[in-house]
Amino acid sequence: MFQLNDEQQAARDLAREFTEGEIVPVAAKHDEEHRFPHEVLAKARDIGMMHLPVPEEYGGGGTGILEWVIAIEQFAWGCAGIATSIGINSLTADPILVAGSEAQKREWIGRMVNGEYGAYALTEPSAGSDVSSIQTRARADGDDYLLTGSKIWISNAPAASFFVVFAKTDPDAGRHGISTFVVERDSAGVTVGNPLPKLGQRASHASEIAFDNVRVPEENRLGEEGSGFLTAMKVFDRSRPMIAAIASGIIQRCLDESLGWAMQRQTMGQPIIQHQAVSHKIADMGMRGEAARLLVYQSAAIIDGGQRNTLQASYAKAFASDTAMWAATEAVQIFGGSGYSEEFPVAKLFRDAKLMQIYEGTSEIQRNIIARELTRARERQRPT
Repeated sequence: MFQLNDEQQAARDLAREFTEGEIVPVAAKHDEEHRFPHEVLAKARDIGMMHLPVPEEYGGGGTGILEWVIAIEQFAWGCAGIATSIGINSLTADPILVAGSEAQKREWIGRMVNGEYGAYALTEPSAGSDVSSIQTRARADGDDYLLTGSKIWISNAPAASFFVVFAKTDPDAGRHGISTFVVERDSAGVTVGNPLPKLGQRASHASEIAFDNVRVPEENRLGEEGSGFLTAMKVFDRSRPMIAAIASGIIQRCLDESLGWAMQRQTMGQPIIQHQAVSHKIADMGMRGEAARLLVYQSAAIIDGGQRNTLQASYAKAFASDTAMWAATEAVQIFGGSGYSEEFPVAKLFRDAKLMQIYEGTSEIQRNIIARELTRARERQRPT
């Protein structure tokens, strides 16, 4: 039987305590007002929960990805939007950890650990899941690059001091022509839009960023020219377990709210949990939620073990995301008319869950990856 060790249990308990004390009391208000949770994030940083998987030498917690997803799952139980806001600095640190020099790691990760926000700028108006189709251009100009283009739906961008930006340095080379840069927010030619209005996860702000001949020093490039696509793929292997953990937290909250409601709401002279139509929904919610959690933990444990987790990360991301949307839909159904009211938490869970199937690679893209990885594995097994 799978069990958490002492360190993992401690991460879960501390995250749960923080969630119940700092996230749950303010979640509805932040959602209603579309308010970015600066105060909550500052408190998470103060207790060392903001950058758990960042190595200790750069000021982080030095934990594995598994401890991180365990904590993120608890944060998401309280509010998926706040959990996303907490997780974005870790996402921004990932490409720096994957491709950055020692000096770059100490500079930009150090700034985030000490209170600044960063943002991961990959998605464009015409390029989301298809990374190789990005149009943002970085043209060499002496010892600098001139960056032109735009990004959209960039989480934490309205609050960020700098952005990790993916751009084409060789437009004719496809995925092999993408490079990665750190761009300071206050650079001439950078324009950050207002937070975009969203259906759910409203405590997580995302906006458009425009780059108009922004001068970026060569020393701000992460890794070699043309290595950006590979960097992005490595980051996905680290970040998708985190996103899947947010979905897992939503599933657990749907189960907890549904079970509590079903045990006290009465129809036909008995609690509705006694009606098989309701009890089977809750049973399925528990079963699928446990399966999602185990997939999430497995995908994190594999990468912590130094192995490639692409297949397992896509398993976790697709299954947990789709299950979160299913669980939220069933939770609204269990609550009946009350579930359709914003006075009850399942309406927010329903709105928050939908994004899980879209960002960090849609559920459809995850299935493409899964099919590709399974095909490659089968081909490797064929006798030569």
